[in-house]
Amino acid sequence: MRAPASPQLRFLLRGSALLLAMLALWWWVLLGPLLAGMRISTRTVLWLLPGGGSASGVTVQPNGDWLLRVPIPQALAKQDAVQRAYGRLPGAPPVRIRSFELAIAGRTPTFFTLGFPLFWALVLAAPPARRLWRLLAGGTALLAALSLLSLLLYTAYTIQTTLRLATSGLAVTLWDAAEYLNVNVAPYMAPLVIALWLHTELRTQILSWNPVPAPEPAIPVEAGKPRRGRYRGR
Repeated sequence: MRAPASPQLRFLLRGSALLLAMLALWWWVLLGPLLAGMRISTRTVLWLLPGGGSASGVTVQPNGDWLLRVPIPQALAKQDAVQRAYGRLPGAPPVRIRSFELAIAGRTPTFFTLGFPLFWALVLAAPPARRLWRLLAGGTALLAALSLLSLLLYTAYTIQTTLRLATSGLAVTLWDAAEYLNVNVAPYMAPLVIALWLHTELRTQILSWNPVPAPEPAIPVEAGKPRRGRYRGR
């Protein structure tokens, strides 16, 4: 069986096979270390927030869910919407609030690591590149930072929705748009964008377009008019 002549088709076939292999590697081998790194990074960011320290943390529940303790600044904790959410009655003294506890399903952090196997498959299926391992390491580091930001944005959106911090229709729309991009667009588009940005050969192959030239039209021959050709005598 002849190999496909189109380099784009060969790349598609290689990428499909490598994607299955990278998904298996991600699920069975690398998912645990990736989630552990995300927990450590999230715990560090929460600890560095104003009011962090003992009021922040990330723990894994027996059922696999994550429990985040997000510190709440005092300026935000004194707002009426936050006080009412924590059960303050009208005329009662303010409730002392240090943190917001948020339970996240274990599949959510796992979903934010889905970009890793997609990126690895794209890069490995591309034409050979110089310093391939450095390219893989750089893209993996960018995806690690993006997965952390995605989890933090998901956390902030959930807190905003629970406490109803957005008071205007525009603010609610912007929050909803950010959450939509964070959950439905970034996990799938980010690996492709990063791979095209870092991998010159891949960018050239995908974005190049060599259309097949159209055949020249035949010259029409009028009815009753002999064709011109070379005379061959006997």
